[in-house]
Amino acid sequence: MKSSYTENINYGNIFSIITFLKNPKKIVEFGILNGYSLKEFTESANSNCSIEAYDIFDNFTGNHANKDTIYKTFEKYSNVKIEYGDFYKKIEEIDDKSIDILHIDIANNGDVYEFIFQNYIQKMNTNGIIILEGGAIERDNIEWMNKYNKPKIKPIIDKYSNIYNIKTVGTMPSITLIKI
Repeated sequence: MKSSYTENINYGNIFSIITFLKNPKKIVEFGILNGYSLKEFTESANSNCSIEAYDIFDNFTGNHANKDTIYKTFEKYSNVKIEYGDFYKKIEEIDDKSIDILHIDIANNGDVYEFIFQNYIQKMNTNGIIILEGGAIERDNIEWMNKYNKPKIKPIIDKYSNIYNIKTVGTMPSITLIKI
């Protein structure tokens, strides 16, 4: 069916719409890079929403966020906290049922997704939303995933699809939404 809706996906609009509809008290993001999604969250959330963004900056050997640029870009937002934070270790500092929106974009692969299901689900508030980069078969087969023999994401989504409400949107880069 032909429709103007099918021409392009603006992932930033998805972040904004989810933020608008959820009216979250707390957003947590891992993986900042250039701040695209963080900007969408800050511009869509009310000023009472706490936004915590974590990255490992120079400790990531691939494409990573420039700490000074990111700090300068978001310093005007009093409700945004940007810190060094390892996705696999920060979990110990996050209270259960404390996050309304969780966004993960850290060179996601099947291991990252599995870790989320095993460790981050309990950190989410009832009716929380997890937004994950990746999830489409096309994304599973990008060059670096194959080159480094990274575990595919789609089998992990399939493993949990009978337990959680999961929706993957788009093909490249694609995002996966998990509704708690």
